[in-house]
Amino acid sequence: MTKKVTINDIAKLTGVSKSTISNFLNGKFAGMSEETRQRIQDKIEELDYRPNRQARALKSSYSSLIGILVTDISNLYTSRLLKGMMERLQNTKYHTLIMNSDLDEEYEQYNIEKLLDEKVDGIILQPLKAAAADYKTIDSDLPLVQVDRYLHPLIWPAVISDNAEQSKVLAEKIVKEGYQRIVILTPPMQNSSTRLKRYEGITEAIKETEIELEEVFTEEVKDLFTSDPMLWEKIEPFCRDDKKTVLYAFNGGLLYGAIKILKDKQIAVPEQVGVVGYDDGALGELISPGLTAIVQDPVKIGYTAADLLVKNIEAKAQKAELTVVDSDLKIRHSL
Repeated sequence: MTKKVTINDIAKLTGVSKSTISNFLNGKFAGMSEETRQRIQDKIEELDYRPNRQARALKSSYSSLIGILVTDISNLYTSRLLKGMMERLQNTKYHTLIMNSDLDEEYEQYNIEKLLDEKVDGIILQPLKAAAADYKTIDSDLPLVQVDRYLHPLIWPAVISDNAEQSKVLAEKIVKEGYQRIVILTPPMQNSSTRLKRYEGITEAIKETEIELEEVFTEEVKDLFTSDPMLWEKIEPFCRDDKKTVLYAFNGGLLYGAIKILKDKQIAVPEQVGVVGYDDGALGELISPGLTAIVQDPVKIGYTAADLLVKNIEAKAQKAELTVVDSDLKIRHSL
């Protein structure tokens, strides 16, 4: 059986002290020559040395672990958030624990407790609920960055899209196109700052018009390739009358789900009903007709959130403020 390489072995073979090796492994290079750094790196690679994370955590107040808790890992948008986070955290000293709430509030709390038990150095959280009081098990001093949405009151920093502004711009475009009714397709809004801000943008744009505003509350669309009969049951009345109507989907799953069911039911878009929304997977230009949609940048949002968390961990400080990442409105043929 091959003997496990230890920090003592690396120190002896490179001719430096154990404390120097420890500093190298923890990214502390002050006073360390480039030649020494390279010699240590070469020997670590040669011997395929892997530090014992648990032992290191016991000897310091840091675990080098970052916990990531998302709402629905199967969602296209969420997977792109994770891609951005991983791009920032790769080649750093941090390991990641990725947890999935699966849209279940009790499971979310269970996962939070697991992350806290692991003594993570910080958390990136995509919260399911809206009230900060629901997350009181998390110490407010723990480095934490909210992503995609944020809690009220704002006690941790958050990285989000410009939801209200872009939603307002799209609604103003709808007004100019002469639509008489906007039908919002959304999961329940009360627990999501993101959805509430999108709704706020629409109402601001149409407040001095006679456009009707309807809300259709529906579940998240899990399967983008299967038509949802329940969704059709809810939107059919708006597709069958003479009032010029646009369906406004608050996420990519509902946007793709709506266009799929309309095609299956042979409802012409945009001749019989317009379709717009948030294109989480940036697939709007690949679908016929091309979808008028707000295209977010979840990779950048995820990267920015991870970058902010690392900086806050290392600075031992954080400010409860919003960082807004721009999105882009794409006007295509579905409006």
